Amino acid sequence: MKCAASLLTAYVAFGAHVDARTVTPHPSAFPVASSHSAPPPTPPAARPAPPLPMLPSVARVRVETGRDRLLVYEDVSLPRGEWQSGSLDLFVAFGAPGAPIAMDARLLAAQPSRDGPSAGDVINSIAIEAPARALPSVNVLLGTRKMAGAIAHLRDADLRQAFAAGGSAILRLRALLAQPASDPAGARDVVVRLGAPQGAPLTLGAIEVVSIDRDRPIARVEAELCGPDADPRPLMVFGRPNAPAVGRSAALIEPSQAIRHTSDDLCIRWWTR
Repeated sequence: MKCAASLLTAYVAFGAHVDARTVTPHPSAFPVASSHSAPPPTPPAARPAPPLPMLPSVARVRVETGRDRLLVYEDVSLPRGEWQSGSLDLFVAFGAPGAPIAMDARLLAAQPSRDGPSAGDVINSIAIEAPARALPSVNVLLGTRKMAGAIAHLRDADLRQAFAAGGSAILRLRALLAQPASDPAGARDVVVRLGAPQGAPLTLGAIEVVSIDRDRPIARVEAELCGPDADPRPLMVFGRPNAPAVGRSAALIEPSQAIRHTSDDLCIRWWTR
């Protein structure tokens, strides 16, 4: 019950943030044109988005699994780079097993550390438009333009505030998903989208998998890049508090050391006791 209550609280607090300006009115809100009406003018073609002014990276992927729900966090590091001003609209594709029950995003000021940027103070909640298509006017951050996903609208004021705190920001994406069914061996799995803006695969940082259900601690975790050209070597996974020793084998490699391709995603499997 405690797990269910905590997940319900997370679900209620989650609330996908949707900018009211992006909501499309129902067609019944518009008058129906008569057969003698002139055809509506053809809308101008969407202007392609300019290249991203920075080189992002996926600083952390974290999976929190419960009895019937799981939360997937993805922290995307956004260094200031050549950004001077302006808002950013970033498309993030849904992973698997499917579209999330709820999704939200926050912009955080990054605090530099020996191992790279880490999340600091929350600057603001970010408006999420979901589901949404990756139109040419939107930069694709995670996944590909053909996938289903959402658009995170990063305002100029929020970016300015985040960069002023340390020159780098972190976009934290959270997705609430139904717990995937286990396979015959008792394993469950998720697919987390990575990205390749402008054709450059994003570097992958830490991977974490934990159980928030005390009655079902993590027994084993596996992670690897998946895709037609993916590096087959298993990746190191750090789990707290249930699997602190996972990923200590010499056969595993740091995610940042794996060879990345534009078609790669991240596949994570876990078993519970």
